[in-house]
Amino acid sequence: MGRKLTLLDNNKMHMTKDEIEDRKAAEKLASDGLVEMQVTAPNHMNSIAKQEYKRVIGDLQKLPLRNLDRAILENYCLWYSVFKETSQKLTEQGNIIEDTDGEFKENPLIRTLEKATKNIRSTASELGLTVDSRLRLYLPKKEKKEETMFDKFG
Repeated sequence: MGRKLTLLDNNKMHMTKDEIEDRKAAEKLASDGLVEMQVTAPNHMNSIAKQEYKRVIGDLQKLPLRNLDRAILENYCLWYSVFKETSQKLTEQGNIIEDTDGEFKENPLIRTLEKATKNIRSTASELGLTVDSRLRLYLPKKEKKEETMFDKFG
């Protein structure tokens, strides 16, 4: 399988002009040669998910995301919808509910909310919706220079 490819700007390898041109062409195909992200929200989404899709799609088009990434975006919007609906139900019902035995317990919707939150965070990071994930897209990686004996002892 070999090494993971890095963006040319982040690459510290010494390459020939031909290798640089090949890498540039591959980067262009990886970002510009693919179908752009669908602008309209898919019909199968509920209204909350569609609203979130419309909210983020404009900014996402500025990132190197393509239609191949649409499933991740749909997943993000779905979990956002679950989060919103669950939050509303939790507000109506409260954090503590009475079960059939008359005992009070934590509302099971809290676990649904936690799961939705975790999935939102995960998919948002994959899409570049967090500051940290956007920085990783654009900032070149700094390679740690190995310390030689000369560096240690002069």
